[in-house]
Parts: sequence; structure tokens; C-alpha cells
Amino acid sequence: AYVKSNVECFVALLEVLRKKDINLIYASSSSVYGKNTKVPFGEDDPVIQPASLYAATKRENELLAHVYHNLYGQKSIGLRFFTVYGPMGRPDMAYYSFTKNIHEGVPIKVYNYGDVSRDFTYIDDIVDGIVGCTTVDFEYEILNLGRGEPHTVGKFIEAIEGALGKKAIKRMMPMARGDVLVTYANVSKARKLIGYHPKVSLEEGIRKFVEWYV
Repeated sequence: AYVKSNVECFVALLEVLRKKDINLIYASSSSVYGKNTKVPFGEDDPVIQPASLYAATKRENELLAHVYHNLYGQKSIGLRFFTVYGPMGRPDMAYYSFTKNIHEGVPIKVYNYGDVSRDFTYIDDIVDGIVGCTTVDFEYEILNLGRGEPHTVGKFIEAIEGALGKKAIKRMMPMARGDVLVTYANVSKARKLIGYHPKVSLEEGIRKFVEWYV
């Protein structure tokens, strides 16, 4: 499914856009940084060690976009999103399933015993970044869109517990296959190019999501 969506369908999209002369703003992913250990992650860092098939296909998006820019002048911005959360999100995402299960008194699985860190980024900040891309001229760009402030999954769960007023029943698990220990965005390039300034703290974002969920 990842290859179908992120490779085959992406090429089909690029073909249409180049023929119609339409610029592209697309979702890449922080997962492309894979096993990189230097933090925060910068757009110029090498991204040659993907830890999952999904990560490899999102990196393929960036490479294909580069090829189409090189061959046909197709303009594009690839946005590396960092752990996006918020109202109307996907129910399979961890923050959503955590909230649902804690609310219902169902145990949650906490991988690597809660000792993984993510740069949780609230949806409104991501939307501001996407809109910012529509206001500038570009050729071929890759930008990080994150909060620039990683937190452990343990602290993330505590924020959900506080917003719900309920304690989680935790089942501690070892590291999941294909997972990484930390994601952490350097957003200085996005700040300079599109005026990106994430505003929503983890506590505020979780409170807003939980209010919507309940």
C-alpha cells in the first residue's frame, strides 16, 4: 500500500502537474531521517538510513520530486511533518488510541517503556506552515515542519491523563520494529523561508484534542 500510494500514485500526480504547469506542495515525513542520531534533524542531513518501508517511500517522494524538477522544471516543496496530532486526526495514530483507551479504561501499549521522544506538532501549526508555502516563490525545497521541542511518550501520556482526569493502564513493551528513539526538528529554514513559528505547546494541544474527543 505504501509503494502504491507514495511511488506509483506520486509519479502519476507528477505527470499531471508537469503537463498542467501546476506547482506542488506535498507531505513528506520526519521518518525519512531514520536512524540518524544527530539532533535536531536538519534538511541538509543525510537521509540514507530509513528504518521502515514507509520512511523509504516518503524519501522516494522527495527524490522523484527532485527528478521532475531537474528534467521538467516542476516546482515543489516537500514538507517533513513531525508527529502531527489534533482534532479530526486518524484513529490509528498513537495519541488518538491512547486517549480512547484511557477514556474507556482499556490498557495501552507503551513501547520502549515510554523512553522514546517525539517532536509532537499540533495540527494548527502544520496548517500555518502549509499556508505559508503558498505565499512564497519556490523551485525545489524540502522543509521541516515540527514544534522543535521533543517530549518523551511518557510525558505525552501524562498530558493526556491530565486532560482526561484519568490514569492510564500501561503495558510496557520493548522497542517496536522499525521505530526510532527520537525525532526533533530544526525549523530554522522554514522560519526563514515561510515565516513558520509554531505556537501551540504540548499541554495546550493535548487539551484541545481531548476536549474535541470527549
